[in-house]
Amino acid sequence: MILTRTRVLVAYACLVGVLVALVRRAAMPLDNVDTYFHLRFGHEFLSGAWSPRHPGSVTDLATADWVPTQWLSEVVMAQVEDWFGLAGVAWLSGLLFLSLALAIYVACRRHAEPAAAGLLVVLAMIACTSGISMRPQVVSYLLVVVTTAAWLQARETGRPPWLLVPLTWVWTMCHGMWPVGIVIGVVAVAGLALDRAHPLRAWGRMALVPVLSAAAALLTPAGPGLFPAVLRVGSRAKYFYEWDPPDYSKPWVATLVVVLALAVVPRLRRGERVPWFDLALLGLAMLWAIYSMRTVPVAACLAAPLAAISVQPLLGARPPTRLPERLVVAGGLVLALAALAVLVPRTADEPLDTPSWLDDELGELPAGTRVIDDSGFGGYLMWRFPQLDVVLHGYGDLFTDDELERNADIEAVRGGWVGLVHDTGAAYAVLPPGSPLAYNLRDVEGWLVVRHSDELELLRPPADWEER
Repeated sequence: MILTRTRVLVAYACLVGVLVALVRRAAMPLDNVDTYFHLRFGHEFLSGAWSPRHPGSVTDLATADWVPTQWLSEVVMAQVEDWFGLAGVAWLSGLLFLSLALAIYVACRRHAEPAAAGLLVVLAMIACTSGISMRPQVVSYLLVVVTTAAWLQARETGRPPWLLVPLTWVWTMCHGMWPVGIVIGVVAVAGLALDRAHPLRAWGRMALVPVLSAAAALLTPAGPGLFPAVLRVGSRAKYFYEWDPPDYSKPWVATLVVVLALAVVPRLRRGERVPWFDLALLGLAMLWAIYSMRTVPVAACLAAPLAAISVQPLLGARPPTRLPERLVVAGGLVLALAALAVLVPRTADEPLDTPSWLDDELGELPAGTRVIDDSGFGGYLMWRFPQLDVVLHGYGDLFTDDELERNADIEAVRGGWVGLVHDTGAAYAVLPPGSPLAYNLRDVEGWLVVRHSDELELLRPPADWEER
C-alpha cells in the first residue's frame, strides 16, 4: 500500500512539475521570432489578401510559387491576436504545450501505471524542448501522439482507426509535418501484417486508413499542391539550422536516448519476442531521432507510448484509470490554463524587447521601403512594420532556391555580396552591430549609422551607393 501511494505521489509530482514549467514558459513574452511571421501571414489570410490557393509574398524579392502548409494555424493565431492581443497568443501557446503533455500522459497511461506515465511525460517534454514555442509545429507533435495512440489501440481491438482520416485532413491545414502521420500508419499496418495478429480482412481494412488519409490531403483548400510542397523541403534544408543532424551533446536531445532506451532495454532484458508492430514503430522513431533536430520531438512523441509498454511489466499489473485520477489530471489542466489566463496579460502582452527608437524610426518609413535585415529577425519586422518590404526572413517556402542562396550569400558576406545587396534596392538595414553583414556595410562599404544600441543598429547607404 505504501509503495502504491508512493508511486501515485511520484506521478502527480511529475505532472505538477511539467504543468508548472509549461505555464512559466508560456507566460513569458513571445520571444520566438518565427511566431511573428506566422502572425503576419495569418493576418494576410484573415484580411482576404491571401487565400490557401493563392498566397502572396511580403517582399518582391521572394518569388517562389509556394503552397501554405499551416494556414489554418496561422489564421487561428491571428484571430486570437485580434481578439486578445499578444497575451491571447501566449495563452494559446500554453494551451498547445499543456495539451501535448496531457496527450503524452494519456497515451502512456493506457499501457502503464501513473508513475511510469508521469516520468515519461517529463522525459518526452524535455526531448521536445526545441519545439516548445508558439509555432504550428506543436500541433504536429500533439497529433503524432494521438496517431500513435490510435494505432496502438487498433492493434488491441482489431478495429481500423478511421478517425485518423478526418484528423489528417485537419492536420494538412495546420502544419507541414502531416505526412508523418501517414508514414506512422503505413509502418503500423506493415507491422500488423507481419505479426498476423488479426485476420487478413482486418488489417486489409486498416491499410485503407493511410490511403484514405493521403486522399484527404487532396481535398483541403490548398489543393493537391501540398504534396510537391512537402517534397521541396529537402532542397532548402541546408539553409535552416533545425534541419541539421541532431546534436546529442545537448542535454535535451540526449534525453531522447533515455526514452528510446526505456522502449528497448527492458524488452531485451526479459528476452521476450518483440512483435513486428513494435519493432517497426521503434525503428521509425529511431529514424526520426537521427534525421534532424526538427524531428527529435517527433521521435520522442512516437517513442513515449512504446516505452510505457516496455516498462510496465517491471512494475506489475497496470492499475486501471479511475475517476479520482481523471479528475486530478483534468483539474490540473484547467487550473494551469486558468493561472495562465491570469498571468499573460501582465507578462506577455508586449512583443519582443527592442530598442526604444526602433518603432519611431521604422514606423515612419513610407510603404514599400526596402529594409535589409537579419533573416531571423525578419519575421518580427514584417509583423511589426507591415508597410515595409523586408528583404530577408526565415520562412523559406516563399523563396526559390536561388533566392535562398542569395540570402545566404548576403548574410555570410560571401563573394559578390555587395552586388547582391545593391540589387535588393534596400534603403536601410536593421542588423545586430556585431554581425558580419553590419560590420562590412558599416566599416567597409561606408553605410551610415542612423541609430545604434547594443542589440540593433539602423544603417542607411552612403549618398553615392546607387552610382557604384
